[in-house]
Amino acid sequence: LAAAALAVAAVARGSRVACQANRTIARKWWKVPETRDPLEIPHWQRDYGYGWKFLRQTLWEAKRKGEHVYWDVRVVKQNEDGSEVEMLNSGLGGFITRKHEGEERLVVGQDYKALCVKCPTDRVRKEKKYSKWPKAMENRMWMPKPFFSHFMWQQQEAKIAYAPKCKAGTIVEGKIRQQVRKGFIVELAGPEEGSPTGMLAIGDLSRLDRSENAGTYGLRMFPVGTKIKCYVVHSDHNNGRITLSTKEFEDDDHVGWMLNFPAWCFAHAEEAVEKYHRKKEAYIKWLQR
Repeated sequence: LAAAALAVAAVARGSRVACQANRTIARKWWKVPETRDPLEIPHWQRDYGYGWKFLRQTLWEAKRKGEHVYWDVRVVKQNEDGSEVEMLNSGLGGFITRKHEGEERLVVGQDYKALCVKCPTDRVRKEKKYSKWPKAMENRMWMPKPFFSHFMWQQQEAKIAYAPKCKAGTIVEGKIRQQVRKGFIVELAGPEEGSPTGMLAIGDLSRLDRSENAGTYGLRMFPVGTKIKCYVVHSDHNNGRITLSTKEFEDDDHVGWMLNFPAWCFAHAEEAVEKYHRKKEAYIKWLQR
């Protein structure tokens, strides 16, 4: 019996090899590559499961690496609240609010680069009512869609173009555009250069030990629109990330003055930075002795 079983297995294997050589194996429908444009495929034939999985997986991997992914989308519909878009790689629908379109409105039928700022989870997708997400096309009720931002892509391009002008160790001027949980977003140039921004963290505001009260007080001291001087800590020319600081404006005799007397610190910023550089070079030489 064992010999008979081995003989049958050998014959079956030989037949499979012959079929592979003659290309007679029937391929399943899900293994056939799709050659049509995803946006030309009818909605009921689109593989939305693949689109959701690819979007979430890509965002998860990018978050682990600390990177941003910008998607190609096409505007298919527009209203006063924003624009409905479809992703060019999968046909998955999305939405761009009016605020995230930029200064000018998007054009229906045009392709744009956009950053996915919100991606609903499976729990949100299964909500049947009272959902805050926009409805999908074809009147399917309460189907949430990811949110995209073309404005964030414009900001990224502006920062990449402006980053070479910000040399580490120099002083730049700007104004507070927005207060966020981590600190301040400082606008470094005007609209003619795309309004590039840099990040000023709460911990880099003053040499004083950072606490919850100090952070809250610092946010009150610098409201939106305040003109400010900043020290460039780092400027990445590849991704446009500009890191700012103001604690270098405080010397050993004026620790914490950025939280109480910022005007005095700004007036003596050049002198304080020069002293900071001297102390830094002396400390490096002491370490290398």
